[in-house]
Amino acid sequence: MQISQLLGELKQLGEGEHKIIYVAGDGTNVTVRHTGKITPKDFAVGLDNGHEPEFYPTHIRLLFDLYIKRASNPEAAHKLFLAFEKLNTGADSALLANDVANLQFPMQLDNADVNLYYTQLLFAEQDINYTAEFNKQSKMDPPHGYLMRFIRWVASGDSQIDRIIFAAAGRRYPAPAKYDNPIE
Repeated sequence: MQISQLLGELKQLGEGEHKIIYVAGDGTNVTVRHTGKITPKDFAVGLDNGHEPEFYPTHIRLLFDLYIKRASNPEAAHKLFLAFEKLNTGADSALLANDVANLQFPMQLDNADVNLYYTQLLFAEQDINYTAEFNKQSKMDPPHGYLMRFIRWVASGDSQIDRIIFAAAGRRYPAPAKYDNPIE
């Protein structure tokens, strides 16, 4: 699904509504649950693999997972990072998931298609919550550019994961502006 279609669907979530948005190749359900926490339209992104209770991954999990993927298989990770670039510009996540389905990583938390699906939902969450509509205007345009900068920082290999996570978790500062540039 393209993010433009997804945004419309997510803005219509009812109070407390829980919905499966994607089912990944390994059977993981990628879900959303309306929370209204940050704004009236806010939602949490969930993962339900059928073996453990559903949990709510954050951008920190994503960044750590991408870091260990890059460390364990740089070539495959580069292909995944290129898929994130396409996702960032609005490409259909299901088509991208097919492109990365066969990538193998000796170290990972989630499969590559799961990464793409929940990242698109994290992008959508930022694009919905950090707008003038809710007086939480992002300095990034689109707002999900904030997360995309961190993804590019991980892809670059310029820093240890500790520094990246400290910046992302502490929200003391965004990823450096040089990560506005797409991965090639």
